[in-house]
Amino acid sequence: MTNQKLNEIEEFLAKPDVFDFLKTLDVDEALDSRDEPEFDKRWMDNFNLLKGEGFDASDIAQIDSLREKAFKLSFRALNDSEVASRISDDIELIAKNIIIGKEDSWAVSYLWTTYKNGSFPA
Repeated sequence: MTNQKLNEIEEFLAKPDVFDFLKTLDVDEALDSRDEPEFDKRWMDNFNLLKGEGFDASDIAQIDSLREKAFKLSFRALNDSEVASRISDDIELIAKNIIIGKEDSWAVSYLWTTYKNGSFPA
């Protein structure tokens, strides 16, 4: 069963040019920026907040499918597995926050908004 809350992510990943913005990405600079303490702390804080949450098996299956799709599409656009892995992890974080109704979380307000605006969050 599909969680309707994740329709927006499904629609985003269905766009043929969804990750075209990655073609001009300075990979080293972007990954270095994500490894900076401020970004890393925010990401990990949001990740750790989700540890106590319970998710239905069907939601996990749908999130896994979104992650796989995001990885494959971003890898196809840039041919960089590190960036594709980060995007896949971001999609999981975003999706889990959406499912539990935390639309004001950092993952949704920053990561998701950045992707929808055609940029790689860093």
